[in-house]
Amino acid sequence: MRVAIIRSMLGGSSSMASPTPSTPPKVRFGAFELDPSSGTIRKGGIPVKLQPQPFRVLLLLAGRPGRVVSRDEIQRYLWGESTFVDFERGINFSINQIRSALCDSAEKPRYVETLPRVGYRFIASVTVDSSSDAVEIPRHQLGQVYDWPRDQQATVPPTPQQEFANSETETFPQRLQPWKFAFGRRTLVVLIGGGLLVLAAFLVLLSRYKTVPGVGHDIRSLAVLPLENVSSDSSQDYFADGMTDAMITDLGKSRAIRVISRTSAMQYKGVHKPLPQIAQELNVDAVVEGTVLRSGDRVRITAQLVDAREDRHLWAQSYEGDVRDVLGLQSEVASAIASQIRVKLSPPQQANSKNQQFLIPEAQDAYLRGHYFAQKGTIEDLQKAVTYFEQAVQKEPGQASPYAGLASAYVNLGHILFLSPQQAFVPAKNAAMKALALDDASAEAHTAMANVKFLYDWDFAGAEREFELALQLNPNFVQAHTDYSGFLNAMGRPVDAIARVQQTVQIDPLSLAAISDVAWELYWARRYDEAIEQARKVAEINPNFYPAHVCLGLAYEQKRDFASAIAELKKATGFCRDKCFGLIGQVSALSGDRAAALRALQQLKRRPYVSPWLVAIVYTELGDKNQAFVWLEKAYEGREHDLAYSNVWPMFDSLRSDPRFQDLMRRIGLPQHS
Repeated sequence: MRVAIIRSMLGGSSSMASPTPSTPPKVRFGAFELDPSSGTIRKGGIPVKLQPQPFRVLLLLAGRPGRVVSRDEIQRYLWGESTFVDFERGINFSINQIRSALCDSAEKPRYVETLPRVGYRFIASVTVDSSSDAVEIPRHQLGQVYDWPRDQQATVPPTPQQEFANSETETFPQRLQPWKFAFGRRTLVVLIGGGLLVLAAFLVLLSRYKTVPGVGHDIRSLAVLPLENVSSDSSQDYFADGMTDAMITDLGKSRAIRVISRTSAMQYKGVHKPLPQIAQELNVDAVVEGTVLRSGDRVRITAQLVDAREDRHLWAQSYEGDVRDVLGLQSEVASAIASQIRVKLSPPQQANSKNQQFLIPEAQDAYLRGHYFAQKGTIEDLQKAVTYFEQAVQKEPGQASPYAGLASAYVNLGHILFLSPQQAFVPAKNAAMKALALDDASAEAHTAMANVKFLYDWDFAGAEREFELALQLNPNFVQAHTDYSGFLNAMGRPVDAIARVQQTVQIDPLSLAAISDVAWELYWARRYDEAIEQARKVAEINPNFYPAHVCLGLAYEQKRDFASAIAELKKATGFCRDKCFGLIGQVSALSGDRAAALRALQQLKRRPYVSPWLVAIVYTELGDKNQAFVWLEKAYEGREHDLAYSNVWPMFDSLRSDPRFQDLMRRIGLPQHS
């Protein structure tokens, strides 16, 4: 017995009454299953996003495996004979969406093959669920219908790795075979008729519009959503995340567009929301989404550019290559997207993109793992990142990116006082210098060097030059914006600092760190009520985000609400450790609780390493200026990074008129506090 795919099953309409299937048959090919009754596609049981129109085209093609389906037939099936639409763009959109969903490509197709100027052919083996029933409708409603054997049994779908490997063994002559069936009298008529219809459509459009804007005419902001790991191996998530970050970095190098940062983009990992909703939440014009498939030493990246406001497809493509050149591969993707939205990279930026190829796969893998852990930001994850970056450097010392990552990780470990300044900023400086020697166009390395010059060398003019260089190379690099804003406040430029950090929020709108940084800049600008309001927003969203609690505690202190200040600081002690104990001690001293302040001092002095700056602020609030200056001098000798902010820390207000403090500020090189 044989059954047929029918128009009603595919979602088509007809003025004629026709039987409808009680349970339309499910269609299987490879690892995919099409369910016409629900209009869904699954891969290994996991839903795959595909819009209704592309789904109908896929079901039409899969319903006629091995047969050529002309573009004219697809047009008549989707829109009928009399409906006028821009069907060329509609068909292209549907085919590109299908290929993206199936991780397929036009150059090396496994499922949908393009026959130029003719149509498409579904080239994979297809099976039908034998438990399903369907009925046949008159042939004139759908055109030529391919009948499936009813008794054909479903086969076990291969894994994505097997599919990927099999696609490499297909021969070029096999892909040419459809041509011997493609050209006949009927096809020629279809081609001529289709060409006339396209010409007519073009003339109508030309009469309506004087100019036709190109793709990306009004794209000024963009989000790269997390590339989906489709390897069925969750341990490869770091690989997909690394590709996402690299693409964000490459696209962010242009001043012509605002590119949403990694932190905000990653909020959508594993989250399936309508693209217009995502566009509204991120305030962007367009979205890039796609997949990464790694199998052995091969990798395929599939990406598509979508006008997210209208959910309108603009561009899609698949790129395939050796895993050793995966960063170069994603740079190709980024360049293609940039060209679609009319963004040009400067020569230094293009050179940077081309200088990313690793020669040793193990070195690249170690770098991507290090980058993955560095983004998490906890002390334990930063330590793991350092280990992986060092492995990458050992395996391939001629590559700049692992040195840049290593420099950034050490800066962060020093900033949170986990390591002493010598343990953190000295290796950070060495790594940054090596990175810049290998690639002077690395925005990450320039930012790390800026932080070393700012927080350790106290070369403030040099630090500002490095920050500005980093932002010239990548205007959308959030870390550079954030760190530069702190520098500006430390230099006595609070208006510039707040403007800079507010700009950061535009790039990173969903990042708690970015929102919290606004609160910190307001605190240092002594706008305490605004700082409290901003920090509360963060604490309400995530009660475990400790920087917000620290900022809240210090802002409450300046409002003389000492109970609230200590309560907030205690919420953060599990994260900021020694620094929070020192801050609790100085708040206790200011509140008049001398016993609590002395207990905090004893806790600090018993630890193997503690910043002398923390001891100094407790003695300052206890009113013991002599001891305060003893410990400030120790902090100076140890080059403690918090001294760079001495002009904006309010706990030093009682010392500012003292000649010893003024001499200390002169030796550090800070401008005189007004």
